[in-house]
Amino acid sequence: MAEQSDIAEVIKNIQADVITIVKGEIELAKAELMPQAKAAGVGAGLFGGAAYVALSGAALLFSGLAFWLSLGFQTWFGLDLLTALTLGFLVMAVVFFLVAGVLALIGKSQMNFTPPEATQASVEASVEAVRGAVAKGQADVAALSLTGRRPEIEQ
Repeated sequence: MAEQSDIAEVIKNIQADVITIVKGEIELAKAELMPQAKAAGVGAGLFGGAAYVALSGAALLFSGLAFWLSLGFQTWFGLDLLTALTLGFLVMAVVFFLVAGVLALIGKSQMNFTPPEATQASVEASVEAVRGAVAKGQADVAALSLTGRRPEIEQ
């Protein structure tokens, strides 16, 4: 009967150890990913800035520069007013889309993610330790079933 209580105690200890290991791994992952999340926030802010510049620039400068270009097209190429206005606005649309694209690329370059290396290594070490413990436990059970004696516990 004492052996059953010993086994129950070992199982309880294993459960407690696994819970402790998992909680530790989660905390390590949080600590590693926090700086990356902050960098992602900067990148997202730059994407937001790109959108703001695209919309505000379109609202404020688009009309004035488009009218200025249409006057130039009318003078330089002798176009009628409607055609000159259309070309002026189309040119300005292309310019602002290019500016927005450049800002988006800068924002994307700020968002670089790397895997949490210390957490990954720690998890792999924990898995190997558990595999080793399971293999040793299986060997001990096999030895117990063959000899009828408990194997010596290594410290």
